[in-house]
Amino acid sequence: MALWHRQPSRSPQAAQGLTGEVVNPRALLLWAGAVLLLSLGTEDPVYRAIALLAALTMVLMRRRPAVRVSRLLAWVGLACLGGVGLNFLLSHTGQDVVWALPGWLPAIGGTLTLEAAAFGFDVALGLGACLLAGSALALVVDSQQLVEALPRHLHRTGAALGSAITLVPRLGQSFSTVREAQAMRGWRPRGPRSWRAVAVPAVLTAIEGSVLLAEAMDARGFASGGRTKVWTPAWSGRDLVDAISAALAIAVFITALLLGRAGGWQPYPSLELPAVDWLPLLASLLLLLPGLV
Repeated sequence: MALWHRQPSRSPQAAQGLTGEVVNPRALLLWAGAVLLLSLGTEDPVYRAIALLAALTMVLMRRRPAVRVSRLLAWVGLACLGGVGLNFLLSHTGQDVVWALPGWLPAIGGTLTLEAAAFGFDVALGLGACLLAGSALALVVDSQQLVEALPRHLHRTGAALGSAITLVPRLGQSFSTVREAQAMRGWRPRGPRSWRAVAVPAVLTAIEGSVLLAEAMDARGFASGGRTKVWTPAWSGRDLVDAISAALAIAVFITALLLGRAGGWQPYPSLELPAVDWLPLLASLLLLLPGLV
C-alpha cells in the first residue's frame, strides 16, 4: 500500500476551499528558481532589491488564506540585519571610515567603513530574496502539491522535501505553545538561560512529531508500491503568466551573463553607485509580474 491513497478527484472549487487560491506548483517552482538564480547570479544591489521585492509581493499577495507572515518577515528582517551588522563589524576594508574601535577588541577592533556596511546590505538583499522565495513554496501551495509536482522518479526526494518544509512551521508552533504553557505556570524570561525552559521542550516536541511522521509513513507502506496521486490543479491563465514570465526572466538573465552585461558590484575600495544595464534589469522586473497579476 502506497503512502498516498487514491482519492476521488476534487474540483478546483473544493481544492480552493482547502488551499485558498488554486496555484499550479510547477509554475511556482519555476518562479522560485528564477528568483534564486537572479539573487545568487549577480552582486548588483539593484537587481537583488527588485528580486527581494518580487518575493515579498508573492508572499503577501498570493499566500493561502489564514496564513500569517508577520513572524516570518520579522525573522527574515533579523537575518538580514544580522548580515549587515556582521559585515560592518568584521570587515575593515574601505576608504570612508565611519568609526574606529580599539584595536585590542577581538575580531571587531579596527575601522568601521561605509563600504563594509554597503556590501553587507547587498548581501542582505540577496539573502532576503532567497529566504522569501523559498518561504513562498510553503505559504502559497501545500507541501503535498509540491511533492506531486516533482517527476515520478523523485517522489521519495519529494516526500522528504515536503516533510522538511513543514518542520519549521511545526517548530514555531511548538515554541509558541510551550512558551504559553510555561507562562501559565509562572515562567518569565530572565535572560538567555531562562529560555532553555522553552527551547528544549519545543525542540523535543518537534523531534517527536518527526518520529511520529516517520512511523506513520512506514505503517502506510511508504515506497512499497507505485506512486499514486491526488487531484493536481490544472494550468490556468494566471499560472501560464507565472511560468512564462519566470522562464523569460531566466533566459534574459542567462543571456546577460553570457554577454557580460550582468557584472558584479564591489563597493571596495571606494563606494560607487552600481551600474544598471537594461537587460538584467528587464529580467528582474519580469519576476514582479506573477505577484501583481
